[in-house]
Amino acid sequence: MSDSRPVVVIGGGLVGVCTAAYLQRAGHTVTVVDRQSARQAASLGNAGCINGSSVVPIAMPGVLWQVPGWLMQPDGPLVLRWRYLPRMVPWLLRFVAASQPARVSAQARALRALLGPALDAYQPLLDDANANDLVTRKGYLIAYSSQSGMSGDESGMALRRENGVQIETLDAGALREFEPTLSNDFIGARYISETGHTSDPGALLARLTTQVVARGGRVVDASATAIETNGVRAVAVHTDKGREAASAVVVAAGAWSAPFVRQLGDSIVFDTERGYHVEIPTPDEMPSRPVMWAEGKLFATPMNGRLRGAGTVELAGLQAPPNWRRADLLIRQLHKMFPGAVQGAKSTQSVDGARWQGFRPSTPDSLPVLGAASKVPNAFYAFGHGHVGLTAAASTGRTIAGLVNGDRPTLDLSPFSIGRFR
Repeated sequence: MSDSRPVVVIGGGLVGVCTAAYLQRAGHTVTVVDRQSARQAASLGNAGCINGSSVVPIAMPGVLWQVPGWLMQPDGPLVLRWRYLPRMVPWLLRFVAASQPARVSAQARALRALLGPALDAYQPLLDDANANDLVTRKGYLIAYSSQSGMSGDESGMALRRENGVQIETLDAGALREFEPTLSNDFIGARYISETGHTSDPGALLARLTTQVVARGGRVVDASATAIETNGVRAVAVHTDKGREAASAVVVAAGAWSAPFVRQLGDSIVFDTERGYHVEIPTPDEMPSRPVMWAEGKLFATPMNGRLRGAGTVELAGLQAPPNWRRADLLIRQLHKMFPGAVQGAKSTQSVDGARWQGFRPSTPDSLPVLGAASKVPNAFYAFGHGHVGLTAAASTGRTIAGLVNGDRPTLDLSPFSIGRFR
């Protein structure tokens, strides 16, 4: 007899909702559990890019020697709250190990296998949710404000090329023609055409969630507190509002996933990167596609009626209050990148824009955790996507739905296994 209980997905961000959507397409009933305030956490505030070329791990060879310099810069791309350093030591040790060249190559291959089909994986979900208007395929630019920055990025470009990414190099003149809104301070760029972006991540999440509900799914506005097992299998998820019976459980809670991993008997080295974004409302001049300032570690993305700047990394955990100086840095960088957009902003609001802070679930090797729990075969992990959650959400959902169904995965899941943290 078939199990009439739903698959319970812990986490209502894009990864969780895409997983729920693919589970429905496979014939399962679903319940998504997440509190309203968390449901849009990382999914609302990302840079909006669906970027299958994001195969370069954070832990690259030599990056360790750059960290002290970044930390000494008040406006550098990385901030560490020193009181949090003792908590970060296990993560940092794994980070150093992950930066070895052979491991970097393997991690990049694994990321490409997951991320490369991103837009294709989204397509059926966009069609179902009538959301094609929210995704544009115009590629993106990596722009450089110095020749040393362009030269220094060659190792990352080589890693992309090794994994089948087509890259076009633009000199200053070609860049002016390609993206005339960009400041003349930029000396060149690299263009990657295969990627897309969403003009409104929050609207995309809302549209996909609405479709899950329209197909009979439940979205429970509650905090998941525990996964109940019968000693062999997961049978329910407990929340602060009650118990949700389950035929299977998917942990897709992003930065809040680690406690459930421990409840299921697994171990993980896992932490949180705090990210920020700012938005300039209704600027006159907008870029036509996302532009990353390589040296500034900033993505500028055209949204519906606004220009978003997203980036920076702050290591401070889940409890510390926001450091809005990081958002102020992004505003200054947007001023430098697109001075016409800032000066032409039409709004009763300040051109300082709206500010946001959220949490990226971060593994030391930049690979998410995907697959079954090692001791509970009907519990599945789908978290830890770091900077690529929006890109990977649909591919992840398709993969996890196949695992719940008992299908043989087409993706090699060994690099993403929870077992790598033993």
